[in-house]
Amino acid sequence: MTFTDQFLDEARRIADQLDVAMIEKAVQILADTREQGGRLFILGVGGSAGNASHAVNDFRKIVGLESYAPTDNVSELTARTNDEGWATVFEAWLRGSRLSKIDALLILSVGGGDVEKSVSPNLVAALKLAKHVGAKVIGIVGRNGGYTAQVADACVIVPTVNPNHVTPHTEAFQAVVWHLFVSHPKLKQAQTKWESVAPAQTGTQCAVFLDRDGVINKALRRNGKPYPPENLEQLEIDADAPLALAALKEKGFRLVVVTNQPDVGRGNQRREIVEEINGALATALPLDRILVCYHTDEDKCECRKPMPGLLLQAARDLEIDLKRSFMIGDRGRDIEAGHSAGCQTIFIDYGYQERRSSIPPDATVKSLREAVTWILRMNPKGAQT
Repeated sequence: MTFTDQFLDEARRIADQLDVAMIEKAVQILADTREQGGRLFILGVGGSAGNASHAVNDFRKIVGLESYAPTDNVSELTARTNDEGWATVFEAWLRGSRLSKIDALLILSVGGGDVEKSVSPNLVAALKLAKHVGAKVIGIVGRNGGYTAQVADACVIVPTVNPNHVTPHTEAFQAVVWHLFVSHPKLKQAQTKWESVAPAQTGTQCAVFLDRDGVINKALRRNGKPYPPENLEQLEIDADAPLALAALKEKGFRLVVVTNQPDVGRGNQRREIVEEINGALATALPLDRILVCYHTDEDKCECRKPMPGLLLQAARDLEIDLKRSFMIGDRGRDIEAGHSAGCQTIFIDYGYQERRSSIPPDATVKSLREAVTWILRMNPKGAQT
């Protein structure tokens, strides 16, 4: 066996031994932290500091979780080290950031911190502060996990399969586990770049993608512009929707709602209310999936229409052939997203006082019923066309 064979075999054995339940527990803590409006502070030393910087990018961009790494601020880090000492540098940084009980720490470390052995005492001091204020602690560490494993709410220990390779395997699997975190359905909000631009695999299913507000339920209109219902009491399903969607379903189309809900990202709406409204729609209508982007334009994500990320995600998950599918929307963003994904597009023109798509739709209609009639007229065999 070559060294390469041995090293890769060790990696396979480590992957097989990772604690899945502990990983899922960590994911839930991260989801709760985001839901509560908390922040994630990622701490690491040496190679783990490099991983911390990378992870900050992923949690901010993909998960939408406000995240920071003290080691990214070299000026403050070195000033505090020089003036106050290495052992308290992370603790002081967290105090300056007003660490609170709604925040969380993610510790990336080979040893996990050990004061007696003088290994990463700065991590130990930071962990003690976190426990004092009630912040949650997650660890991805090696060996026995050190102090991190003793106090963490969820600690993923990278098992030792070869004592000569503890450091490289631990630092490598830190990246594996945090990439698992940001890819997890409970956390992932934005498409990663290559997945969003790569052509979707040609599937066997045909779908009709539908915007939500103004298409399957009534939008609230103020000053000539549409707005989503603010609560379940304001939800009014479009009168055409039950029969129109049933007709599409009978013809074999998958029905996927793709909706922007930026009020959540702006802090003007609670995510659970959006999910409550979506649940009511899923109960009343024959929908296969409801996909939501909670970002604002400033987030520059790949899932917010007019970007096609939500449609591409559905195509991968449900094996949809986008070129044989349709997008129905009442705004320019819907038409542009459908066009970018390769779908035929139908625009429901309600005369909103806003910018229209620079890309002409394949059809313009006045109602959801007319949109469905157009699809079935163009495809009399339905999804088998």
